[in-house]
Amino acid sequence: MIGHRGRAAHRRVNCRQAARALQACLDGEAGEVTARRVAEHVEDCRRCGLEAAVYREIKNSLAGQEVPETTTARLRDFGTALLTAGPPGACDETAGLGGAW
Repeated sequence: MIGHRGRAAHRRVNCRQAARALQACLDGEAGEVTARRVAEHVEDCRRCGLEAAVYREIKNSLAGQEVPETTTARLRDFGTALLTAGPPGACDETAGLGGAW
């Protein structure tokens, strides 16, 4: 008897699930089962396959380039600002939208 875990390992992912895990898979950060399931989906789905190809091209082209330290520091500062203040132009009740989101 295969049980629930055995069936879950063979379940296919949809486009949304593949998109969420694609970058982690390409970076080698996804688990073995997730990576295999996403790879199967990307192989069968033309749209997701094209997206994966674009990500691979970007990653390969950036791999040989050095990122200046100032760029890294600016990105780190930007990320910190987002964590503490939220994105620029974020919707809030004082903007007159009354929390409609």
